[in-house]
Amino acid sequence: MSKVNVICLRCGNVQVRTDISKKILNIYEISEDQKICPKCKIKTEQILTNNIQNLRETLEENPSRKLDSYILKLIRR
Repeated sequence: MSKVNVICLRCGNVQVRTDISKKILNIYEISEDQKICPKCKIKTEQILTNNIQNLRETLEENPSRKLDSYILKLIRR
């Protein structure tokens, strides 16, 4: 199974999940359904990515949207 990194948009918690059988075509995708974050203990929006290091490098080079800057701030912690 492939690994997918799931990043909570509220607290920045990163989980590595293997039970998600979705191929991420871009550097990241916003999850369609909200999941419960184990750190926040509530349903939150989440970002899915295959490679968090590649995501960080791409966003550092060119954060094109306001959301990109916010995601970069979360994963730098």
